[in-house]
Parts: sequence; structure tokens; C-alpha cells
Amino acid sequence: MRIITWNIRYFSHAVGGVTSLDTTIKRVAKTLATLAPQADVIALQEIDTVSLRGVGGRYRRRQRRGEAISNFDRFVAQLNYEIADIGGETYNAHFFPAQGHSSEFPLYSTGLALLYTNRFQCIAHNAENPHDITYRRLKRLARFKQKRICAWVRLQPEHGKHFDIYNTHLSLPAFLKPGKGPTEWGFGEAENQHIEAENVLQFMAETGDPTRSLLVGDFNAVPGSRVYNHLTQTLIDAHANHLGRSAATLRNFPTGGFWRFRYRLDHIFCSDSLVATDFDGTYPLDKKHPWKGLSDHTPLIARFQLAAAGTR
Repeated sequence: MRIITWNIRYFSHAVGGVTSLDTTIKRVAKTLATLAPQADVIALQEIDTVSLRGVGGRYRRRQRRGEAISNFDRFVAQLNYEIADIGGETYNAHFFPAQGHSSEFPLYSTGLALLYTNRFQCIAHNAENPHDITYRRLKRLARFKQKRICAWVRLQPEHGKHFDIYNTHLSLPAFLKPGKGPTEWGFGEAENQHIEAENVLQFMAETGDPTRSLLVGDFNAVPGSRVYNHLTQTLIDAHANHLGRSAATLRNFPTGGFWRFRYRLDHIFCSDSLVATDFDGTYPLDKKHPWKGLSDHTPLIARFQLAAAGTR
């Protein structure tokens, strides 16, 4: 199985995050479609579906033309169009709403997505009711806190046993409480992030098979931080394990950033029955990476197989 995880910054990176663009939706879809060999599963973070920020003045125009209004629906249609054009397998898709979906046209919205090819049957998911992992320190201000979730699908391959995939996007360090830990960085050292990571692990324990699980996403946590160390007590950092690198050296392989700052924020964690056989197509976020202009994150691309018994 080949998996891609990517924070796509709601298809807005070309204009500095101001609004989603159809041109970026098409470019991201075309880029993912032309990956060879095709990915079996795609996990996406930071999707703005229908909002003032994401759709802006295009809402009524799309409505008049009878077009799909949601940016996510347009992306999936474009991706499958690009895939079909080159003779590949199209994707089934689940969207997991997080923030801004209680009203028809909010200021902004956020969500996660999991896509998979017809090689797999989805036998369970929580798209209708994604698991809330948000830490809300001040109860009276809880409704103003951006909601964070953990998305889950259980996929059944044509032959073999099912496995579970979890996709999440943890909060940034709490304002004025960045925390201090092993790395002395704010990313992954804050108490609110640590609690959200624990909420993810508890949800995985309640719903999944601990021996056949993948946890992917944007963790806003650098390797060696409190959050990272907490997760790797239970799971394996697939990339670090594949490269034979320590957490400290993996921080030199950034996946996200802003301005001129670069950080390793995105990860793929797995149970010890799964092993990454390659990360072909994965590049650090630098001046030479091939995803430039599409997002402020670079995707992680990995291929997995079952490990030999007793191997970690």
C-alpha cells in the first residue's frame, strides 16, 4: 500500500492564504494524479469547503451554473478526471468536517479528508461524526476555540485483513503558553498539544486494531518534542525508522514552514506490524522541492507492507 499525507492549505498558497483558487485545485489534483505508481490512500489536512474565505464571490456564480460549490467536491472530481485521463484508478472520498460547518456560509471552515482506490472497501468510518480531540482550557471561551478532530477509516483489501488509518491536525501551541520541553521549541511542547495527542491515542485504542494502524497528519510538533515522544511510546515514526535517523537529525528534514522558517511538522506513525519499504517522492520543504507554489507543506509519500513477526 502506498499512502500520501499532505496539508494543502485549503488550495490558497498561491495567494498567501487569502482564498482558495480553482487553478490551485486543478494543479494539486493533476500533481497527485501523475504520481507513479499511483497512491492507494491519500490523507489531506486543512480543507476549506464552502465559506467566505474559501469560496468568496464565486458561490452564486457556481450555483447559477449548476456547478459543485464545495472546494473539496471540485477537487475530488478534478482528481478523478485527471486519473481517468491517464488510465489510473479513481478514488472514493470521505470528508471529515471540523470547524465552520454549522452554518450555510461561515467566515471560514476546516476539515480533513481520506481518499482510497477501489482496491479497498471501506467497512467503517467516522465522517458523519469525526472524533473531537480539542483541548479547551477556558470553558467560557470554548466555543471560540478552533475545533480539532481525528478522522478514521477502516479499509478492507481484496485479500487479507482490514487495517485502520487515522488522519489528524493538532492545534498550534496555546497562545502565551508555548510550553518548554526536550527541544525547547514551541512546536510540540505545549500542554494543549500534548493533551490532544493523548486524545488521539485514546481514540485509536477504542476503535482500531493496535497491530494494524497508521496515524498520519500535521501534528505541529517537531521530532523529539513532548508530543512526538508521547506518540512514539506507542507507535513508530515510519520515516525515521526507514532512514535510520534519530529524532534530532530528522528535524533537518522540514515539511512545513512560514516566511523563511522551516520545521518538521508532518509525520506518519505506524504500529510495529507495518514497515515502510520506501519514501520515494518525498522531499524536504526547500527551494528545490517539486511541490512549490501548491502549499506551505510538502507531502510525505510512503509504501508499506507487513513486517516479519517480532520485527520492530
